[in-house]
Formats: sequence, C-alpha cells, structure tokens
Amino acid sequence: MADNEPAAPPNWRIPKACQECRQRKIKCSGDNPCKTCQLRRTPCIYREVIRQRRKRNHGLGDTSHPTGDRLGLDGPPRPESMQPQAHREERPLSFNNSVSATHMTSPSNKVQLYYGSTSHFALMHEIYRDLTAHQTGQNDHGPHGRVEEAGAGLDMLSFRTIFFGIPAHPHKDSARGPNGADPHIMFLSYDLARRFLDAFLSTLYGLLPIWPAEQFARRLGQIYGSQPPPRTDKHQCILIMALALGSLITEENHAWGDVLYEQVKVSCSAFDDTVNIQTNEVGRPNACFLHLGTAARKAISAGLHKESPHDSGETWEITEERRRTFWYLYIYENWICFHLGRPSSLSRRNVGIPTPEDPFCQALIFLSDAICRSADELYGRHHESLLQMWRIAKSIWDDLRTFDSKMQRALGFGLDKRPQPGGVGVQQTMCITLYYHTILLTFRPFLIFRGRWNQETKTGQDSDKDSTKREIPPWLNEACGYALSAACRTIHFLCESYTANELVRGIRYHGFFLSSSCAAVIFDLMHGKDLAPSHLPWAHATLRALTGMKQSDAVEASILAIQTILKQLNPAYEWIPQTEPSKSPTTQSPAPAITRPPYTVPTSRELSNVPAAPNSALNTTTLPAPAQSQPLLYDFQGNPLEQSMDMPPTTGGTGSGEDLLDFTLSDMGWDFDFSTMDLETFFSVSPAFDAPAV
Repeated sequence: MADNEPAAPPNWRIPKACQECRQRKIKCSGDNPCKTCQLRRTPCIYREVIRQRRKRNHGLGDTSHPTGDRLGLDGPPRPESMQPQAHREERPLSFNNSVSATHMTSPSNKVQLYYGSTSHFALMHEIYRDLTAHQTGQNDHGPHGRVEEAGAGLDMLSFRTIFFGIPAHPHKDSARGPNGADPHIMFLSYDLARRFLDAFLSTLYGLLPIWPAEQFARRLGQIYGSQPPPRTDKHQCILIMALALGSLITEENHAWGDVLYEQVKVSCSAFDDTVNIQTNEVGRPNACFLHLGTAARKAISAGLHKESPHDSGETWEITEERRRTFWYLYIYENWICFHLGRPSSLSRRNVGIPTPEDPFCQALIFLSDAICRSADELYGRHHESLLQMWRIAKSIWDDLRTFDSKMQRALGFGLDKRPQPGGVGVQQTMCITLYYHTILLTFRPFLIFRGRWNQETKTGQDSDKDSTKREIPPWLNEACGYALSAACRTIHFLCESYTANELVRGIRYHGFFLSSSCAAVIFDLMHGKDLAPSHLPWAHATLRALTGMKQSDAVEASILAIQTILKQLNPAYEWIPQTEPSKSPTTQSPAPAITRPPYTVPTSRELSNVPAAPNSALNTTTLPAPAQSQPLLYDFQGNPLEQSMDMPPTTGGTGSGEDLLDFTLSDMGWDFDFSTMDLETFFSVSPAFDAPAV
C-alpha cells in the first residue's frame, strides 16, 4: 500500500531541505537527489539533525533571554543586529563598476571625470585590478555599487591622456597655425582646404550629411573667391568644421584640426545662446559628450524634435534638413553615451517627427534604438537573476536580426560582404563596427560574470564548499561566446578593411572599436585556462592593425596599454613587430581585397605551443617566432568569420524554456540577489564627490 500512495502535494512542507537548496534559498523537493541537484548535477546532501527553529514571538518579552541582550533593551539597537546584510562584507560581484579619476591641471584646478560600466575604461580598470591582484596574490575588488578610483590604472596603462582628453603637446598654442600664423582660414591654401574637404566628403560625410556635397564645394569657393565674406558666419563655421574633420583623415596635416577647431570656437562665441538648425551642427571628438549635450538641449529648445506648423512656410528642403539634423544628433548622442557609460539626453518617446528618407540614416537610427534598449532594459533595471538578463539580451539580439536587411537597403549588400573600397566602404565600416560593438556591450556583463566565477574557482575562495561544486550553465557560456564572437568579427573586419580601403585606415576612431574588442578577448584570456593559443592571435592582430593606422595620441596610448597588459600577464605574450621584406608604396591606390598582410592574424594552430599565463609567478618563457601570417577564418565558436553571426531565435528556443538552469548571486555565496540590486545601482555615481564632476 505504501508503495502505491500518491506523492505529497507540492505545497506540503518537507522535514528538511538539502544543503544546496538551503544555500540558494529555494524550495527543495525532498527527494534524494532532489530535482535541483539533479538539474545542476551537484551532490545532494541533507543535514543529519533537523535544526529546531524558535518561534518568532518567543522570548521577546523576556529580558533575560539572549535575544533581549542582542536587541539592547537599555539602548538603541545596534546596526549589525537590525541590518545584518547592509553592513556585512560583500563578496566580489560579477560586473564591473563605474570608474572615475581626478586630474590636477594646477593646484587650484581639479577635474574629475566619470565613465559608466559600458565604457572601455571600466573594462580596462577590471583588467588592471586583476593584473595587480595577480601580482600581489590578493583579489580585492573593492566596494560595489560605487564609483571606483581609476587613477592608478590610468597611469599604469598610460590611459590618462585619453581619459581626460589631455593634448599630447599642451605647450603648443592650438589657436595659432603650425607656423605661428594668425588663425584665419585665409592662411590655409585653397589646395590644402580642398584636400581636407574631399577627405571629409569621402569619409565622415556619411555621418554628417548636413548639406548636399556640392553645397560644401560651392561655399568653399565663395570663401576663396574674389570677394570673400567680411566675417565668419554660422555657415562658414560648419564648413570650417568639415575641413577640420577632413584634416584628421590625413597623416601629415592632422594638426590643422585643432587650429581650425579653435577658430570655430572663437567665431561661434556669438552664437552660444542662439538656437537654430545651424548652431546644432558643430562637433568635436575630444569633448563630444559635452558638446552633444549642449546641442541636444538647443535642438529641443528649437523644437527640432517636433514638426513645424503647417503655416510656417518652410520648404521641403528645410523640413528635411531639420529632420536630418535632429536624427543624426539622436544617433550621435545615444552612440557616445552608450560607449561612455553615461545617460543620454534624448529619448525616442519624445520625438514627434518621422525619420529621414535616407536609408543609411534609417539603419543608424535602428542601431541607436537597440543601443537605447540595451542601456535601459539590461543596465538600468532590476533583475532577479542572471537568466532574466540572458532573456533580455537575446530579445535585443532578436531585434538586431533585421539590421542585415536594413543595411542591404542602404548600401546594396549585407553584413557578410567583404570590405569595399571608397566611400561606400567607409559607410560599411560604420554599420558593421557599430553593429558588433552593440552586441559586444549587450553580452559583455556575462563575460565579466564568468570571469569572476572562474577567478573564485582558481583562487580557492570556495574551498569550504567543495562538496557543492557548480558547473557553468551552457547558456552562460553561450552568452560569453556571442560577446567574444562580436569582438573577433570587429577585429577581423577592420584588419581586412585597412588593406582594402585607405580611407578606413585614416579614421582614427576605429582604434576605439579595436581596443575595446581586444580588451574583451584579453579579459577572457586572463580568466580562462590555456586560452593563449586561441586568444593571443587576436590581441596581436589588434596591435598590428593599430600600428598600421595613421598614428594619433589615442592610437599610441591604446597600443601601449595592450602591450603593457600582455607583458604583465606573461613576457612571452608581448607582440614584437615583424620587419616587412619590402616597403612598396601603398598610398597611391588601395590594396586589393585579396591581399591581407600585414593586418592578418595567425591561425590558432600556429600558436599551439604558446605558454599559458601561470597562476602564481610570471615566467620568461620565450614565445616562438610565428610562421607566415594566415587569415583566421573562424571565431571561438567555430563559425566562419566571412558570414554574419547566427543565433537561434528566442521564441521557442533555449532562451524561453522553463527548464534552464537559473543563476542568482546567492549561488556564489553572496548575501543578496538581483531582486534587491540592479546594474545601475552597481554602477551609479557616488553621491558625494570631493570635486565637481565634469
């Protein structure tokens, strides 16, 4: 009879729960092994003696009871007894914090800057902490939910100039020409100005189509005509900024960018409080966040986010210019804020105008919407578990699936097209780098989470929990694979683009995408086991590509930072540039797409004997000379790099199943879970700074 009795209803209480369920604070089925331990493949251990719990109201009125002593009846209760979790020492969290640093330009001038968790500086600080902990044998990750001081890491990795936007030669007066000439556009020869304008129209014009291309040429001819305008107006300011951006594409004349920019700053001082279309079309990479914030507020003040009244008398060209101005500002604002980890000033729900008819602009708006969703839903909300974040990330990926069709409509080809020459190749690079970087930042939290998990396993912080050794869920490895695959595809595409398109190689901002992708690969290399054969080629490919770029302060700092990290991990990991057998000129015409040296990466098999980073002390094992570089055709998941990324859809796939192994912070022994903490809280700014934040 006993064997035929039905099982107990699920709402019945069982005598005791296993240790695994008790630690995770979840309901145990009472079986041996229970359902949770079967799913997790962990030992199912029960207590030999059932703990006797005291009733909640027992002893509250007895002053002789120890509880009364703990509550302190003759005084106020102690904080540690009333709020044990608020003051308990926390274990390392899984996500990187925000970072800030202070720079003293003078004894009376103290500047402090903040960058959020999605910024490149936050991940570089994670790498710096792991490097210093690796050397000292300590794993102090500091308090979480606060901004971490990153000054020491900036100095070690030589990133201070990029962090604060410090010029490499501050003693030079950028308000004067290279020869000390008076800052006026007329001292710039027409041939050089025309060269700058052609460089701008061939590259960055795709992101700043303020006027038709022929209008730029016509206004340049008016300035250098027989009767130039007596003063610099807002139209000339836009033209001069186009020349400044074009000068940055050149290698020998990029110093003109600062000179022309300073002239625009002086000329535009009269328009500081002017609100119209033209005054919103000025930008500067070094201070783009501050300028974009000002431009966004001016655009809202001018009502560019709403349609003009029907009786305003505006022509179709003016209406389309208003829309282009606002939407490209929307693209830049959300793009830069997401990359810097700062909140955006523009929201899509406040926009009441249609998108422009330009399909390229529509494709970039689509990416900006995905960026906003990732920043809001993934980084800006409460999450009960990591599995919930995984479902959100996969949902964002589902939205990004249609980007290939939008790119085909805009450029005539999709994501799997080889790098193209000319201006269309520049637009192709813009789309692909933004696309893969959005995927990288969406899945990067899972990569950092797994790194922290592996770090605890390696350092033996869970030695007292050997009986409940946990395995990494397959979906977590899958999420990390998507982040690494996006990083690999960014590096691979830019390496090929630098040989196929000279214009792409001249845009120095691509170094940001290279260094960010390389940092993700290096972070995984640091926390994995024997990953040098598969990961180190990508770091070396990044260094080769950065070295082949037209140099600037940011590019040189990125090269130095990556080399420093590799040498700190293992001296044998340092990349040594290989001397080229011949130095044939390549500036006359772009190299064919089929020729790949020196920007290719070696295959994993060629570096199979690379020594792995040791767990204790660094050794000086010499890295063998690599063979002739060959293209690496696959990412870490074995997917061909010539094809776009693929992922099963969320609907009906692994992302929506109820049988997936969930994961909360309590699984690692942490005293709180995602229901009480969210990522924005982890990465928020400290409410009290010693210096005003900029």
